This record gives sequence, C-alpha cells and structure tokens, in this order.
Amino acid sequence: MPRHGRSHTAYLFSTLGLIAVGVILTSGCTAPWTSDSGSSMSYLNPWSSDDKEKDEPSHDWEKIRTVGDLTVPGGMNNAKIKGVTLVTGLHGTGSDPPPSQARDLLLNEMRVLQVDQPQQWLASPHTALVMMEAIIPPGARKGDTIDVVVFAPPETDTTSLENGYSPSTRMSEMAFLGGRARKGNDIAMASGPVVLDSVIEGNSSKANMRRGHILGGAVMLEERPLALGLIEGEVSIAASASIGAAINNRFHMYREGTKQGVATPMTDKLITLDIHPRYKDSISRYVRVIRFIPLSRSTEFRQRYLAECEAELLEESTAQAGALKLEAIGKEAIPSLKKGLESQNELVRFCSAEALAYLNDSACIEPLTEAARTNNGFRFRALQALGSFDDLDVIDSLEGLLHEESAEARYGAFDQLKKRSNQLPSIAGELLDNHVQLHHVRSASSPMVHFRLKDRPEIAIFGTDVRLNGDVAFVGQNGLTIRSSGHRKVTVTRFQPGGGELDKECSNDLKEVIKALTEIECGYGEIVRNIFALRNEGYLTARVEVNAMPRPDRNYVRSEELMAQESDEDENLTDNFSQSSESAKTEESSEVTTYAEGDDTLIPSFD
Repeated sequence: MPRHGRSHTAYLFSTLGLIAVGVILTSGCTAPWTSDSGSSMSYLNPWSSDDKEKDEPSHDWEKIRTVGDLTVPGGMNNAKIKGVTLVTGLHGTGSDPPPSQARDLLLNEMRVLQVDQPQQWLASPHTALVMMEAIIPPGARKGDTIDVVVFAPPETDTTSLENGYSPSTRMSEMAFLGGRARKGNDIAMASGPVVLDSVIEGNSSKANMRRGHILGGAVMLEERPLALGLIEGEVSIAASASIGAAINNRFHMYREGTKQGVATPMTDKLITLDIHPRYKDSISRYVRVIRFIPLSRSTEFRQRYLAECEAELLEESTAQAGALKLEAIGKEAIPSLKKGLESQNELVRFCSAEALAYLNDSACIEPLTEAARTNNGFRFRALQALGSFDDLDVIDSLEGLLHEESAEARYGAFDQLKKRSNQLPSIAGELLDNHVQLHHVRSASSPMVHFRLKDRPEIAIFGTDVRLNGDVAFVGQNGLTIRSSGHRKVTVTRFQPGGGELDKECSNDLKEVIKALTEIECGYGEIVRNIFALRNEGYLTARVEVNAMPRPDRNYVRSEELMAQESDEDENLTDNFSQSSESAKTEESSEVTTYAEGDDTLIPSFD
C-alpha cells in the first residue's frame, strides 16, 4: 500500500501515465533515450560507449549510469476532471435547459443535496446549467487550487453568465457512455464567481459571454503524486530498490520531525515520488534532475563523472545538460557550478546560477537577479529559481526588481514575494468582500495597475499616488457611474433595476475607488472592465496590464543582441484585456533555444 495514507485514487493518478508509456514500450516503439544501438543521447552520458555489449542492461550497478537510463516518468501529463452545476445570480440571461444527460445528472445531484423544487431552480431565467472542466497539473497536492472553465452547453438558450456564481460542486473524471454519465471518484470541489471570457480575452462575442473561468475555484481533494516506471528488461525488485536508494541519497525532507526520502519503491516496476518543497513550482525540472542522478556511489566513479559534467557545463552547447547533471549530484558539485559563474559566456553563467539556487547556495542571488532584470529569455527560470531559494537575502533582491520598468520583471518579483508572505510591507495586501486580493506595491518606477486573470482574482497597484484625474464623469455598464464630488473625492453609484441605487463616496485614490466598487456589489470582471474604461477615457494615466507574468515560451537572446533590438522597440500598453504586450525578442537566428515545445519550462527535454 502507498505510504503516508495515500488513497487508491491518488495511487491510480500516478500510474495512469506509466500505463500509457508501457503500451508504447511493449508495442515496439523506442523511447527517445534508447535505441537499438544503445543511447541515442549518448553524448550526454560520460559512460556511453559504441560497444553494444557494454550498453546492454545489467544489474552491475557500477556500470548503470543514471536513474533516467532505467526509468520513465509517470504522472507528467495533465489530467482533466469535469462536473455539471447550476450557476446562480444571473440577471435574466439564463435558461431552462432542454432534456439531456447533463440535465439528468444535475437533477440527480440536486436530489442528493436535498434541494427543494429542483425543477423550478432549473426553469429560472436567473440560473443556467453549465459544464465545468479543470486541468490538474503534474504534482498537484491536496488543498491546491486550480482554475475551472465553465460554459453553457450549445443546446441551451443561455445568453450570458455575467454575475454568475457556482455553488460547491463535485468534480471527477467523467465520460458519457451508453447514454449515461460515468463518474469516477471525487477529485476536487469547485465553487466561486464566474469571470467571463469576454473579460479575459477582451472580446465580447456571443461565445465569450456564455463561457468563463472560476479563478482558483477548484480545491484538490487528492494529491497527484509523480512516479517512475522501470523500462522493459530492467524490471526487478533489486533494480527498484537501488534506484529508490539513489534518489533518497540525493533528496529527502522532514515530515513531523522525521527525515524521509522522496522515493518509495512500490513494486518491482513502480517507484512513487514525493515532491521536494524546493521544486514545488518546478516539477519538470525536478523530474529531469532526478533522472540525471548517478546510480553508482563509488568515489572514483563520482569524481570522474563530476569532471565530465563540469566540462559539459563550461561549453555553451551542453551547458544546460551539464548544470542539471551537477545539480543531480548535489552539494559536492557546488565548486564546479561556481566555476561556471566565472565564465565569459552568459548562458553558462545563468545555468550555473540556476542550479546553485536549487542547491540553496547564495552565490546564485546576484546573477539570477541580473538575469531577471535584463534578459526576458531568462526571466521565467530566474524568478522560479530565486523563489526556490531559502535565504532571506533573496527578498531584498526581489524587492529591488519591483522598481523595474518592465511589467514582467515587476510583477514576476511581486509574485515570488507573495508566495513567501502575503504580509511583507513592500506588497501589503488585503482580501475584499468579493474575494479579490488587493495589493499596494512599493515601486519607484512609473505607476502600473496589474490584473491577474489566472489562478486567483488579484489587483496589484504599483507606485504611489495612483488616482483618478480631472473632473470625473464616467458612465459604465449596468447602471454604474463614477463622478467627482469634491476635492480629490468621487461618488461611485449603481442604479439598480426596478429603482433604487447603491452609492459610496470615497477618495479618488484608485485603491479606494476599487474598494468602493466592491461595496456596491461589483464583481472582479466588472472591476477589470471599468478600470480599463477609465484608462481609455483619460481618467486614469497609470499603465494597466493583465497577466504580465514571465513567460516560459521565450527564447534566450544574447544580451548584446537584446539591447540592439530594444533600442528600436518601445514597450506598448495593452489596449484591451489581453496578455501583456511585452514582446519576446526572438528574431535573431543566432539565439540558443531554451524552450521545449509543449512543455511548461524553458529547459529542453533531454529524455
């Protein structure tokens, strides 16, 4: 049985990927790290050989190279869960759904919950049946939150999900087979306000009004652990145990004061992996590092392997593989990585600093901070690495990045600081009544308002004295007005259908205006839309950005090329609700690619 009280569902999650891999391996396909003549990536391995006899599987552990030579990872794919629910709170834009499997499933759920008069609830124009979907990423843990997509089925007459709210709803693996809905175990519980795709995408098409997201709306009920499966021809209890021992010699953590390894050999062909806290936001890197762990513990072997990895690190073409291998070796590789910091090559220096961060060595702080500041091809990985580092000195470096003009550098640093503590004075925040997280961020650069439309509803105001300007006479949608009412004061009013109004007088400071909008019952999407409208009408001069997160799909461009390009390009403001317009500088053919197509990190796939 899995240790730490894991349920059958969690165990099944980890093995689903292995089953798929097993089908590939046993059907005659060749994995990308093996071939009929040995390793197709043999140049990455200091013990590769052209001699077929030496490359054949062996249980002489002095000859076996790394964990990755004997295993394939499992649980690295995204998993989809689904649900069906009744969104409430609509302003006459809902509909009574026609007979369908989804309607039957929803009615059954309502009966289980003992909802009175479920047919009347469905018939109301203020409610709508919606389908829910969520993607569970690799390594998701119990209690993690994930975004939920909600959409009205095409056969319904619902016109808009604006102002909608989903009650607590069970989500599971689901399929419609033989005219019936088939459900698995409950994986997550979802609830929360709907943010329309018309807000997220800046396009008020009919489809976007019938579709939206509940940001961070699903809470995981189960963990989704990672796993390694032994490849065909290497399956044995001895192999599984030896691989587990090698991994645990490198990675361990403390549970309730007890030191424990991260790997648990479950069978002769399956090893489950707990996620080391330092890699909780870098799952792909974690698995790659594990697969580079050498299986031999002999001093002679490790010294020779260390020298080979150091040589790889110092060459630009192999620097990333060399850095990962040295990181896999552990603390004894730190001197080699520090040699990389002295390299004249920018990529070598960065890869060395990145690996040092995951080894918790403070020599990484300055080069990673500089990389995040100056090269957007490094920024995503640099900030992730700084976020993994335990030393308090990293807080000063991240706070320094809050003063950069780059929206990505500023917000990326803020995001890492927030993961450490929501109460740091530099990013002071509060939770509003509509569940929006509002932060005022100390920044000496030009004022900026940032809206996050992924993972959580959040507004971050960068700079001081960010306020509405001039004699404000703003008319928004759904009966909303904002008008000047005195020196540096405005009155925020909502006229309600059928008569009556809600109003709130406040300072024209943007933070206070946002609080007032919350008090007159504006949802997050409505706040986003109105702040953009205020900016477009000239009442707000601060820069407004949406989802200006550092992106993993950037390419590394040498700094001298980047500076030449930036001299001819200005960073534009976003005119709608789309992603930040901070562009990737990837035009030059001399760039070194650091992104693997379809992956969620910049590190290329060596497996």
